[in-house]
Amino acid sequence: MVDRVWVVEAFNFSNELQITVLELVQKILALMDKKDLEPIILNQAKNEIKHQYLSAKKAREMLNWKPKYSIDECLQETIKWYQDFLRDRLN
Repeated sequence: MVDRVWVVEAFNFSNELQITVLELVQKILALMDKKDLEPIILNQAKNEIKHQYLSAKKAREMLNWKPKYSIDECLQETIKWYQDFLRDRLN
């Protein structure tokens, strides 16, 4: 029998661009052609990290990974998936 050694690594996959939640919501609304909707901002979060983003440095270095899609392309695919999923659930 062959002994196996398993090494488990965690990776972040990201374009490493900083984007706020509000900017992300605005992109989603624009891509869905819902520009008439306005998010309600309550400012109730306490002790939130002001700026956070995922570093893909480890994935780049260990896996030779790089992003293939822009944030807008990813959001388009995600929006389409949810629309299809919810449409199927309602039918």
